[in-house]
Amino acid sequence: MDGHFGGTLACSKCAEPLELDYFMRAPGPFCLLCGKVFCGRHLMIRKGVGNCEACDEDRHRREQASGVSPAEQARVVGLLVRDLASTVGPGHESVVEEAAARILLFTDGPDYFEHEVVDDVQQTLHDTFVDTSWPRCPEHPHHPLWYLNKSWTCQQSGRQIAALGGLAAAPK
Repeated sequence: MDGHFGGTLACSKCAEPLELDYFMRAPGPFCLLCGKVFCGRHLMIRKGVGNCEACDEDRHRREQASGVSPAEQARVVGLLVRDLASTVGPGHESVVEEAAARILLFTDGPDYFEHEVVDDVQQTLHDTFVDTSWPRCPEHPHHPLWYLNKSWTCQQSGRQIAALGGLAAAPK
């Protein structure tokens, strides 16, 4: 079985055994495309997403075929980073960039891309306890807004609070 060596996990390319703490580091030792395990020498990391040498051409092909232009990628990343910076502060750019790079590999259009990147980043902030109700609803501060129809929306009232990138100007 690929990635196993003498009862422990090992690099699929060189069979070097991998220590347990290696699995705890971001982005992890897996190629996102083939799922095999690799050591740091045999896993390429771009924008926080790992792939092996054998999958690199497939990654480039997926990035080009996604239907999401570099300008659209930059727009979504920039607006979401702006929302994060204005609500929880700076320092979360890599979460957005990694989510965008990963989701780009499995998307077929800009609308799906935007929605999935926003949802993924929001879920990450909740799961990692950065802010379990991000972004906070100004009407109901104990629950988050949700990104629906290209707008941060209160699910209780149905009121649209802000467009992506507009949380800084939203009512508090």
